[in-house]
Amino acid sequence: MKSGLYTLFILAALFSCNQKNEKSADAHDHDDGSHTHAHDSTAGKAPSEILEKKVVAASNVSPEYVQLATNVEVIPNVKDAVKSVGVLTHEGVFGPLLFAENLRSFFIELKPGMFLSEHPHPTESIVYTISGKWVLCSEGKRQVMETGSSFHFGSNMPTGWEAPFVEGALLFVVKSKTEGEAYEPYMKGLLEMKTSLDQERTNGNPFYFKELKPDHPAILFARSVNPNFDEVLKINY
Repeated sequence: MKSGLYTLFILAALFSCNQKNEKSADAHDHDDGSHTHAHDSTAGKAPSEILEKKVVAASNVSPEYVQLATNVEVIPNVKDAVKSVGVLTHEGVFGPLLFAENLRSFFIELKPGMFLSEHPHPTESIVYTISGKWVLCSEGKRQVMETGSSFHFGSNMPTGWEAPFVEGALLFVVKSKTEGEAYEPYMKGLLEMKTSLDQERTNGNPFYFKELKPDHPAILFARSVNPNFDEVLKINY
């Protein structure tokens, strides 16, 4: 009897092990365990249902990107995309990158000498520094951000940015997307923002270091982190 029970136990253990091995070949847990890997994701699809890989050319409202598959888009090089589309404003050069199901990404290029005072944004963001060097400001506290730096700010949390270095900076931003957001309305919004910021500057709102008083905290911090800050002040916009 003991021998029979032992044999059943061994068989059960081998079956359980085999089941785990079969599962590991097809799936593995990510967070909630719902992430699976099928051997062939195109299995069961008719050829007409599989989207051909193609390059979508840049337009006056969107950068060039690769349509790899249905709902899979690729920008091979963000720095190249920046050259094809963007709107220069007093807050930097803004341009769209990719619009996803619930997210959107865009870039901001900070020109040397730009200063943007702290102000809130209605939606949170995650921002990554692709290249360059700049200063993040929040609640009067400042942090030098360099290539590879990333940060998050929450909804309605005031933040500002400053560009006290001659190289400026290129930022990659990810935000949630509202219904209907797409390339054309986004670019229209940028042009409206440009007009609004032009008016703000005309009304006396500063957007550049040279428009600040010499003892402004941003100026004092800039001089503490950049011995060659005077070169930045010589740049004209």
